[in-house]
Amino acid sequence: MKSAQWFLAAFIVSCSLFVTGHAVASAAEPAPSAAKAPSTSPEAKQEGEKTEFYVGVYLQGSRPLNRPVRLQEDPFTNTDVQGGLGGGLKIGIFPAFAGRFVGLEADLSGLDGKVNAPSATTGGVTRSANFRLQSVNVMANVLLRYPGETIQPYIGIGAGVSGGFARDLNLQHSTIGTVHENAADGAFAYQFLGGVRANVTERMFLFTEYKYFVANYQWESEVANGARGPSFTMNYRAHIVSGGIGFTF
Repeated sequence: MKSAQWFLAAFIVSCSLFVTGHAVASAAEPAPSAAKAPSTSPEAKQEGEKTEFYVGVYLQGSRPLNRPVRLQEDPFTNTDVQGGLGGGLKIGIFPAFAGRFVGLEADLSGLDGKVNAPSATTGGVTRSANFRLQSVNVMANVLLRYPGETIQPYIGIGAGVSGGFARDLNLQHSTIGTVHENAADGAFAYQFLGGVRANVTERMFLFTEYKYFVANYQWESEVANGARGPSFTMNYRAHIVSGGIGFTF
């Protein structure tokens, strides 16, 4: 009887040790791999969050609106403002903290053009004007972009300084006189813009852009002896279309 009790007690202890050991082993096993959530590789995550720097060059053409030249506030009502060609350079950044939706851009550009007002007499005064109008523009733009994989449309607004250069002047006014000297003026300018960028490779892109550009020039002319001559002004407005190539870093 005593042997049977010892046998029963040993059997119970052995079963308890087996169950305890099996439970411990099961708890130590790793969770099935299928239960692991998929994770993005550190390289891909870092690339997606990277700040984008870029530089681009472009050619552009303008179609100005016909705004009158004014010689000492007297308008040449038949003024024809003709467009021309030019080019530019832009450098910009789309920060990672803004999700690369919002960007800042510095834009340096130049344009050529011509202003012509055929001789006409109104109110007993005869007026005519002819000169080349060249501009150099330094602008800072704020851009809002859709960061697509290949095609990236964007819009923006900018402000800066426009240097307006009146060359080969020939202003004739039967009351005020004649202006033949060249003149230059630096004026506040602003623009509205929109465009599309197409990523050709990982680092190279092509783009096309439209701008509506505004600058109000006020020139002070000089006569032959260096004295100040009559002033003349023009409120310049132009549609500008450009296309170019750029590289990201």
